[in-house]
Amino acid sequence: MPDHPDTLAKYCPAQTALAIVESQALRWSAPALFADPFELNHRTTLAFDPHSLLDSVIRAACGMIFARDEPRGNSPLSTVIRRWRDEERFASPEEAEEALHELMARMVDQRQSAIDEMMSEWRQYTRALRICSFSTKADNLTAWQYYADCHRGAVLKFACGENTSLAHPKAVNYNPIRPEISSLKDQLNAVLHNEQLRPQDTFEDKFLSKPPTAKGEKEWRCFTEAGDEDGLRDNNEQHWYIDRPFAQDELKSVYLGAFMPVSDKKALLDAVKKHNPDTKVFQALPVAGKYEVEFTRV
Repeated sequence: MPDHPDTLAKYCPAQTALAIVESQALRWSAPALFADPFELNHRTTLAFDPHSLLDSVIRAACGMIFARDEPRGNSPLSTVIRRWRDEERFASPEEAEEALHELMARMVDQRQSAIDEMMSEWRQYTRALRICSFSTKADNLTAWQYYADCHRGAVLKFACGENTSLAHPKAVNYNPIRPEISSLKDQLNAVLHNEQLRPQDTFEDKFLSKPPTAKGEKEWRCFTEAGDEDGLRDNNEQHWYIDRPFAQDELKSVYLGAFMPVSDKKALLDAVKKHNPDTKVFQALPVAGKYEVEFTRV
């Protein structure tokens, strides 16, 4: 069984819904175009710099020297520190810090080359990344309010999975910890314990995490990559999107907002009849006495 629903719901204002149906294409945008200020993008920086990394490495190494237990592992630094402990090389943390500075600085400089390479790849990745966002069902009041113009817009439900334009949708996770390109802790372990670290392998995961306050959106995302033919070399962020066509039979149903203006409703119905005559259309209606909507076939 696939690990995603059979269909995904695109919540949007009325004019956007009309543009999607008339163009038979969905807009996939770079992270820089998202309205969420907490979304990572090509301008995102690390939460540490070489100086803070060096200070953390020196403090951690001193801690290993004077800790009750010997450091574990077979990294070169752990081996050296075990020898220093046996020799009682340093009388105090202050003495150790002064002696360690030059050695740790060389190790951090070596690590910085890998960090610089990672950040270069991050900027290339996020400039080329294109995302299209959805929810799971058409009765999500949170999504209707925030993404479908307070019930004045529409929901377009698309088939997803293999052999569709939305082949590999992925669920967003809701977590109080904001993702980082790479954390100070990870880089510290790479220096101290010689741990293999490739944040590049999990870049996509950074875009599958949102705060618990957004959990009601039940968001799913689809990813693709822009190429030179899509204007990738354009430095104007406002142009970092792709309008990707979808097959006519992928638009399974359309849901008209409960408070959609009559003029917008007529325009969208005419467009669906012209471009997607086999697509089912439903009208959303508020349920009396409840914070719910129900749908009737148009």
